[in-house]
Amino acid sequence: MSLKSDRLLEIRRIINTNKIHRQEELLALLVNRGFDTTQATLSRDLRELKVGKIHDVHYGSIYFIPDEVHLLDGEKKPPIQGIVSLELSGNTAVLKTLPGFANSVAVKLDEKKLPDIIGTIAGNDTILMILKEGISKDKVMSSLGAHFPELLEILL
Repeated sequence: MSLKSDRLLEIRRIINTNKIHRQEELLALLVNRGFDTTQATLSRDLRELKVGKIHDVHYGSIYFIPDEVHLLDGEKKPPIQGIVSLELSGNTAVLKTLPGFANSVAVKLDEKKLPDIIGTIAGNDTILMILKEGISKDKVMSSLGAHFPELLEILL
């Protein structure tokens, strides 16, 4: 393995086994485990791993890796998690999530390159979706449901 792949693996191990809420903590753990890296490199690694933050009752926000959410028996892919509501108005939609989930949900939406969605902007618990002109609510829901059936179950 290369140094980068070893480092990425160690970052995943640390995040999946600890409640890390600051990048400085993660950097210190990496250095203590023999990975001489910089904050800038760690930031790039976190972006590459699509690390997000979720709310933890005891620690505030903690890091998590969306693709490493444990699958239930029979599931073939990680479900979208943290969805609260969806409101459509004209050519925009506002998707509300639990605190810390918006970025990882927006990434999953963007990865699908849905033809009815021009783009997304994510905050902590809100995603603004820009829709193509003239798209009906039913068409948007149908498109989202085709790619993310769990989304419809949550929203209906």
